[in-house]
Amino acid sequence: MTTYSFFISTEPYKFEATDSLIEMCKSLIKKGHIIKGFFFFGTGVYNIKGDISCGTSIRDVPKKLEKFTIDNNIPVAGCSTWVSLTGLNESNFIEGATEEGLGDFSNWAVESDKIIVFGTGN
Repeated sequence: MTTYSFFISTEPYKFEATDSLIEMCKSLIKKGHIIKGFFFFGTGVYNIKGDISCGTSIRDVPKKLEKFTIDNNIPVAGCSTWVSLTGLNESNFIEGATEEGLGDFSNWAVESDKIIVFGTGN
């Protein structure tokens, strides 16, 4: 059994990354692996904004992410610096998401066997 932490820095409008994240985690969970958590950094923090407007042609990634993480009891955190820079606050977050610093993510990293990064944030 392997423990994974995920670092995501792509926006929900680039939904392929978050979709791939969720699909990968479904497979990992089926195989008995542990997901330590999802840490959103840079403009990736918009993935945890519950009231984001995705329009009609883009998937509602925050809702999909919220359902998946609640159903599988996966911690979700947004980088506190980027949450502040983007003007978000916890009242905007999807259910279960919190604001944490990079130090908190480093604790996840120490407790994980593998770290998987999605995106560059640009």
